Amino acid sequence: MNPDDIQSGSLCIIDTNVLLYAEQGLSQQSQRLIRRCSTGDLIGLLPQTVWQELAHKLMLAEAAMAGKIIGANPAKKLARQPEAVKQLGLYKEKILALLELGLRFEPCTREDLFNAAFRFQEKYGLLTNDSVVLATAVRLKADVLVTADTGFRNVKELRVAVPSDI
Repeated sequence: MNPDDIQSGSLCIIDTNVLLYAEQGLSQQSQRLIRRCSTGDLIGLLPQTVWQELAHKLMLAEAAMAGKIIGANPAKKLARQPEAVKQLGLYKEKILALLELGLRFEPCTREDLFNAAFRFQEKYGLLTNDSVVLATAVRLKADVLVTADTGFRNVKELRVAVPSDI
């Protein structure tokens, strides 16, 4: 299923990669998903790990575009430049804009991290952030997880929608 097929009123957990594809203009399906959430047609929810990962990736992208970091291991290079970090602000505006669009924030619980996520890692071989996203989605009884990550293709606990235009 792709994001355009999601039924109105569905609770959608949105993964970081879908937000990045929408922001970069690489997926019209991802952009339409965000618009549907902003109009209230869908309930868009981002687990804490998604907000954190997205902020981190957008911060690194902004620093790279500003010429503050070049080459391999950008996070390590940026961490060595606290004055450069203080000057960054576009990534914050982009994150806050998602809140203004009506996307919701869901904190990670102790159960999500230490119990459910570990079980999903063992069951599906998911990386830590992905297993926490799935744990949060299952706890909230989400209707669908929207992701471009192929690691979720065998998940049985909920439906997975994948943009087909990337």
